[in-house]
Amino acid sequence: MSQVDPDDHATAVRLVGEPADVVAAFDEMPVGLAAMEGPEFRWIAANASYRAAFDREELVGVTMRDGLPEMAGQYLFEMVEGVYASGEPVIANGWRAQVEINGELQDRFFDFQLHPRRRPDRTVHGILLQVIDVTERVRQAQAAEQAAAEAEQRYRVARDVVVELQRALLPSRLPVLPQAAVAARYLVAGDDQAAGGDWFDVTALPDGTLALVVGDVVGHGVAASAVMGQARAVFDELLGDTGDLRHALERIDRLAARSPSLRATTLCAAVLNPRTGGLRYSTCGHPPPLVIATDGSTRYLSPSGGGPLGTGSPQTMAEDTLRPGEVLMLYSDGLIEQPGKPLTAGMQTLATVAGDAVANRALRSTESAVERACRQTIELITRVGYVDDVTALAAQITAEPVRPLRLELPAAPGAVTRIKTEVRAWLRQVDPSPRDVDQIVLAVTELVANAIEHAYPPGQPGPVRIEIDLGVDGVLTLTVADEGIWDEPGTTPPSLSGRGLWLVGAVLDDVSIAHPPRPVADAAGVAPSGTVVTARHRLHRPALLSAEPSATPDRKTVVTFSAELEEGQPRRVRITGSVDIASAEEFTDRLSAASRGGVFPLVVDLTDADVLASAGVSALFQARGQHATHGHALTIVARASSVPADVLDLVGLTHTAQLPQDHDGR
Repeated sequence: MSQVDPDDHATAVRLVGEPADVVAAFDEMPVGLAAMEGPEFRWIAANASYRAAFDREELVGVTMRDGLPEMAGQYLFEMVEGVYASGEPVIANGWRAQVEINGELQDRFFDFQLHPRRRPDRTVHGILLQVIDVTERVRQAQAAEQAAAEAEQRYRVARDVVVELQRALLPSRLPVLPQAAVAARYLVAGDDQAAGGDWFDVTALPDGTLALVVGDVVGHGVAASAVMGQARAVFDELLGDTGDLRHALERIDRLAARSPSLRATTLCAAVLNPRTGGLRYSTCGHPPPLVIATDGSTRYLSPSGGGPLGTGSPQTMAEDTLRPGEVLMLYSDGLIEQPGKPLTAGMQTLATVAGDAVANRALRSTESAVERACRQTIELITRVGYVDDVTALAAQITAEPVRPLRLELPAAPGAVTRIKTEVRAWLRQVDPSPRDVDQIVLAVTELVANAIEHAYPPGQPGPVRIEIDLGVDGVLTLTVADEGIWDEPGTTPPSLSGRGLWLVGAVLDDVSIAHPPRPVADAAGVAPSGTVVTARHRLHRPALLSAEPSATPDRKTVVTFSAELEEGQPRRVRITGSVDIASAEEFTDRLSAASRGGVFPLVVDLTDADVLASAGVSALFQARGQHATHGHALTIVARASSVPADVLDLVGLTHTAQLPQDHDGR
């Protein structure tokens, strides 16, 4: 479209309108309109909306830089100059500028367009501007975003509360048994208002049977979590006292009938005999257990009958038998409920996915079959979304129980490495938590080291015997025996030695010692000898509770001892593996060499150490003394809640979980 020639008054009036009408309409436009002329960008026109946007009464005849001096440095001038030079328009939305309003700089937001003004020969001689003040719209959008962020934060806080409450109320540890493996996975619902009603429990009963429970309380949120905690505690107490499943069910059913908050709770409870595979169970309105064979084939057990707790329905029992290798899975309905699909479709999906997981043909993994059954099943099924808590509990029995470990070696430092290797290999069969593994290895290391140091005269090592057995109650018994005579032990460890038995007693549940302090010959002239230390410790493996479907349990790779020096200020010695009697001499030498006997400050990084035995503790006390002599601090770093950190706390060696700044990447 051709431009109107301003010198052709008649045509201008005919096409544009009478000058007075044009001026009035131009000034009344709700959109800010203006025009600038020449390279100095002097306003030749500016309507009321434009002037109001910048809080200026008069702009015509004023240059851009003089009229809006506060805009210097805000890239407005440069943008206008760029349009003038290139002839290309610029359009921006939500552009923030600080404008002087009523004598104060205020943030304003504008949608604007800059277009070149052209002569008939297409050369640029000015700028056309269109501005809309969108400050109110942007403020509203910012407020909405802030409200959404605050709502999201409230949601996260509420969900975190439910997660932490579930962690406090549900078992964090599962028993480790000689003929059964157990795993559990609890996934908190994606909506904080939907979480809180599921629970599970696993109890090793005194007669060697295993009780497994998955339940679902009616309701959601913190209130449901509180009721769930009550139901779990009551049922666990009832079943743990007698091992009688029928009696426990009858009692909690009567309790639910009297308690509105517990009424209509569903429950699947089973008692499994790992030795025979015998199974007694009751479904109580809950989905029936799933049995998965090692080849991935599956079968659902028949529901026992009976309705939810407290509804007046009789609680009946059913029986079945598991074959060795078969996995029994109990689960909550959150794992089989699929929107818009019948429950049978969800059960078929569960059977297919769990079968693939046990057969290790889904997400291939070195985890145990029960861990795959719980973790992979939940991860894969919840990929399409989930709105309720999801719980999976699995147990698998073996044909034979794990046999005790028995070793006999000469009481010499070189035997410690082999003994630790054998002990770790044996523990892998029952797969306790990494922390339990470290504690047992530390105890064996200390007890064998004591036999090496105290049982026999120097240069005349005798035998040391180690036996480890796991009882049907999940309690490991460790026995270390020698044929020598120890000095009578003190009750308090001295500063640099004698901590071995004390550390063992600190990290394990129970320790007893039987040894004659001095040889006394019997009637036949034979003096008794030999010391037997017996330690007991209940093994556990972690139950995985999380808010993320793909969370996996921690695994740790065992490495041999090494000490690597890293130069810096201060120097750092990074330790991996076990610091015990076999590696203590090298450990001591490395600390001394790295610090030049305490002349240089030193950081001892035990983050990757799995065992810190008393021999290593003595080396640290020695190094600390050397550093104190030269006025330097010895900094010890240990991973929080690790066995080395526990040992350092026990012996009173100050440590930190963080590397000094120079070694942590400033």
